[in-house]
Amino acid sequence: MSSGITSKLSSVRRGGDGLEAERQNFIKHQSTSINKAINTVESPVKEKHVRNIIIGTFQEKGASTFWNLATRLPVQGSPIVAWKFCHTLHKVLREGHERVLTDSQKHTAHISDLGNMWNHMQEAYSKLIASYCQLLVTKLEFHKKNPQIPGNMVLADPENALEKMCENDINNFFQMTVEIFDYLDALIHLEESIFRSFDLSKNISMTNSGQCRVAPLMPVILDSGQLYDFSVRLMYKLHACLPADTLEGHRDRFMKQFKTLKEFFHRSGNLMYFRRLIQVPNLPQEPPNFFIAQSGSYISHAVVLNSDTDGGRESPTWSEPIMDEPREEPFSNSSLLVDLTSSPHTNGAFSAFTPPPQPPQPDDRDQLIDQLRLDVEQLKFELERTKKEDQRIINDLKKRLIEMETELNEQRQLIETTYQENEDLKVQLDEVMRVSAATAAMTASSEQVDEAEKKARVNEEKFKKMKEVYAKLREEHVALIRTNADVSKQLSTVSKVTEEQQKARHDAEKFVQELQRSVDEKKSAEEQMKKKLEEEQRKLLVSAIEEAEESLKQIIQQMEDPQFATSTCTAEYLLTRSDGINNSLQKLSQCFNGYKQNPADLSNYMKSICSFSHQLGDYILQGKATSNMAPIHLSDGLSSACKSSGEKTLALLGSLKNKSQTASVPGNVQVVESTLKDIEKIAKELLPQQADIKEDLGDMVEQEMQSTVETIDKAAIRIQEMLKQSREADSGVKLEVNEKILDSCTDLMKNIRVLIEKSKSLQREIVAEGSGTAPPTEFYKRNHRWTEGLISAAKLVGVGANHLVDGADKLIRGEGKFEELVVCSHEIAACTAQLTVASKVKASKDSTNLKGLKDASRGVSTATAGVVASAKAGAEMIDEGEAMDFTNLSLTQTKRLEMDSQVLVLELESKLEKERVKLAELRKKHYSLAGASEGWEDEDRW
Repeated sequence: MSSGITSKLSSVRRGGDGLEAERQNFIKHQSTSINKAINTVESPVKEKHVRNIIIGTFQEKGASTFWNLATRLPVQGSPIVAWKFCHTLHKVLREGHERVLTDSQKHTAHISDLGNMWNHMQEAYSKLIASYCQLLVTKLEFHKKNPQIPGNMVLADPENALEKMCENDINNFFQMTVEIFDYLDALIHLEESIFRSFDLSKNISMTNSGQCRVAPLMPVILDSGQLYDFSVRLMYKLHACLPADTLEGHRDRFMKQFKTLKEFFHRSGNLMYFRRLIQVPNLPQEPPNFFIAQSGSYISHAVVLNSDTDGGRESPTWSEPIMDEPREEPFSNSSLLVDLTSSPHTNGAFSAFTPPPQPPQPDDRDQLIDQLRLDVEQLKFELERTKKEDQRIINDLKKRLIEMETELNEQRQLIETTYQENEDLKVQLDEVMRVSAATAAMTASSEQVDEAEKKARVNEEKFKKMKEVYAKLREEHVALIRTNADVSKQLSTVSKVTEEQQKARHDAEKFVQELQRSVDEKKSAEEQMKKKLEEEQRKLLVSAIEEAEESLKQIIQQMEDPQFATSTCTAEYLLTRSDGINNSLQKLSQCFNGYKQNPADLSNYMKSICSFSHQLGDYILQGKATSNMAPIHLSDGLSSACKSSGEKTLALLGSLKNKSQTASVPGNVQVVESTLKDIEKIAKELLPQQADIKEDLGDMVEQEMQSTVETIDKAAIRIQEMLKQSREADSGVKLEVNEKILDSCTDLMKNIRVLIEKSKSLQREIVAEGSGTAPPTEFYKRNHRWTEGLISAAKLVGVGANHLVDGADKLIRGEGKFEELVVCSHEIAACTAQLTVASKVKASKDSTNLKGLKDASRGVSTATAGVVASAKAGAEMIDEGEAMDFTNLSLTQTKRLEMDSQVLVLELESKLEKERVKLAELRKKHYSLAGASEGWEDEDRW
């Protein structure tokens, strides 16, 4: 038994292997046909390959294999492949198995995306592919809405088939007409795109490239012919049931498509390529007249494919539907068609006859005859529509009659069945009556019955005993049969379980092997990923260290830049940053040790590197700025220490970057820490000592203020004397200029004196509020920086006043310049602003003396502006008086003077540049001296 089961299983396996081999062979042949039909060669698709693909859809009863292979084609990379794919798909949809449409509707989105992609390209086939994809999507949607229509659009009985599909409902007729028009629009758009893509004057259809483009027009012609036939039939049905104005949009759309299709068929029929392959029909000269009812059957000439390549040069004519129209004269026919239309355009669209030129003028009788004929035609139209409606009602009544006849037959059959049952009951009743009569006869012979009953009892007892013995034997026999069945079942179960166990063991072993192989592959992949991750982390670390090195190199270059020499910083601020840089260095060392033990801790390590490099760069820049303010014997040492710290840090970063130098990292950390300690040591030496603060600061402030007031008074007296001397010695423009300048200088001196007095008052108020019960000298000691600022500002105001008076004196004597007076005025304004700021820095906001000081400061600013304005106005007046006269100069003299002026301009520009450099150096030296002598470095920040 087991050998039989084994033989059956082996035969089943052999059959399965055969089916699988056949399936693989089928897929291989289909793949070969698809790849040969859809390739990159610009030539038409070969019919034999497409035929193999179509036969494959019938063998498979679907298009699953086709789509599995077609989706792998490079339709998005090659326009020729995409174009041939659309052509092949169109032919498969038309001629393939009926399930091809259903299977292809799942890929509508893929086709639509392909068209959208190529629509944005600039290739020669781009727009053609987009139009073809839109046509294929429209075709699939049309067949999805109308599944009764096959892919080749051919119906055996179009009239009845359309009525059945639309269920003889006028709304369905209307909707199907719209869908057919949409389908035709897509076909027309594709053919127009193809014909626009090349020059029709050339015989391009006989070249491979031209045939590649026009070949898809063959299925387009086939679809267009069938759809035109459907649209004509549906339009006649719609005009028979609906008013003419309701269908005006349908008529306009049909007329437009009629003209386009007529031109399309004419163009296609003239191409040599189609003459040997297909008989392209010609539409009639005039479109069908839907206002005249269709009394005969509609005759359509289908498009015919030639069986050979030589025949089919003549194209059949596409005729109008045959109408039973009365034979009338041309004038009445023309008049009828004109009256039925609403505009000249409509008349030209629906008229089947064009009247001859210059017709004779009709009389009243002709007009009456025409009117009567029009009425007759209208009545005919109404009669035909009424007949149609009556015929529809009659058909409905016939259907109802058939349903009622069917129901009547069912009722008749039910009645017959009931009658037969009644007859059977009567027969049974007669039988019962006969049995009752026999029973009555038996009661007459009761004695015989008693004897018979005794015999019956004896026989019954014997029967019961025999029955018991039979039942016992039967039960034993049944038990044996059941036991045999159970044993057979158990045996089959055991054999089946054994086979299943062997199969499960084999599957388990196979699964374990696959699992082990998968585990090994995963381990290998994990090791590779781990190595790759380590490499990426190392690259990231190296890039971070290189970025830090680049930042430090730029900072070291900036320290050596001469423009950085003007930056300053105080030693106190530098020392506040020393703790932070030391902590950052210690954190870098700790993170380095942690990274050596755990390479996964890369984030903290990189953060510590970036943080330390930025803090160190900032620290050494501040150290360099501090050295710019330090004494020479300390400045060089601090600058060298900062530069050495940056270089040692670069060495430390280099050892962190190279794996081979990691052993030298602790030593480099100690070297950098030593350089940082040197910077901190020099900074502590630069701190000012308390012993430097002089005891007589209060007296110095009072003396300097008083000295400044006296200097201002002396300057005012000198200005008055100069004004008096100028009035005695000068006259005219010069006197006017001197008076304006000296008056503005006198006004400035008065405002400066007022400012100093207000400053002294505010100073006394500040000292009184700040010292309390302590003497003023204690307040000056506590605020020695502020006191030194007051002293410096007062000195500068006095010096500025003296310079202003000297400049005005030189100017009046004719030895000075107006520019010198302007510079002195600006300098006095700056000094008075410094005095104002130094005075109000510790004052209360609501102080009355502070408000007076601000007003005095504004007065000084106004007076300074007046001096500057007077100097500029005086310079302009002098220049106007000394204007040169060039009227008598010759050409040679003019050229000579021009060259002298150019030389002078160049000399002045060179001198200006040198003076600006000199001014910058002087300001730098002035700031350095002022900071060293008066302690400004403690309050500045670079």
